[in-house]
Amino acid sequence: MSGPQQFVVGPTLAAWEGGWAPGALDDSWWFYGQARKRQPCPVTVEGSILVGVRPGSMITIEDQQYECIDGGDVELSFQFPGTYEVMVTRWPYLDGRYIVENPPQAKQPR
Repeated sequence: MSGPQQFVVGPTLAAWEGGWAPGALDDSWWFYGQARKRQPCPVTVEGSILVGVRPGSMITIEDQQYECIDGGDVELSFQFPGTYEVMVTRWPYLDGRYIVENPPQAKQPR
């Protein structure tokens, strides 16, 4: 909401029966109906392992979603070599975005 305090903001807030918080707050602030800063995703990446995935997290790789019911450490495997963006989503944390490298396999000597 924006506008002159006297004509827009003040009268609107006086008539409003719901809750409100001062300031410009985006989606990273709203946490269970309160204006509180949401914490960053606690997951870290070690090589091809997601460490510390919370139970109930959703892991997204190339638009394919995988539910991680139990949480814990998750070993990633990919069909092809390359760089992959991995997203971990779990409320109330902010989404975590990670880049994971899947190097080509070393050729076996003949």
